[in-house]
Amino acid sequence: MTILRKQNLDKNPIVQFDRWFKEALESGETDPAVMNLATVGKDKKPSARMVLLKDFNQEGFQFFTNYKSRKGSELLENPYASLTFYWPLLERQIRIEGRISKLPDITSDTYFASRLRGSQISASISPQSAEFPNRQYLEKHHAEFEKK
Repeated sequence: MTILRKQNLDKNPIVQFDRWFKEALESGETDPAVMNLATVGKDKKPSARMVLLKDFNQEGFQFFTNYKSRKGSELLENPYASLTFYWPLLERQIRIEGRISKLPDITSDTYFASRLRGSQISASISPQSAEFPNRQYLEKHHAEFEKK
């Protein structure tokens, strides 16, 4: 691991993130793509949860969510968020703040189609961010949806 020095940083933050992300992948970090997503809805109360980074480029950082989930609703109400990556083996964390925008439908559809069938069904029937009565409720809906 190298000592963090300003002269060693790339002026382009995406290029610098790419370097560090590759280091995290090679370092043995458990899951370098896990990031904390913090949002604020119209109630002005912060909400944070862990999501997976799916891609990044000069346009930004990509993750996927159910638009009806709490985070989906909050991002519609207030399209600004913060991401935090934490890589303890590298003794490094990165915070990213900015405006969130929806990816094109084709990108979301392509990602959804790439998921395992069981994951597609779970995502389709899961009442994200909502309470459900019990596990049997989910199992029943899963079985019914799978038949369709």
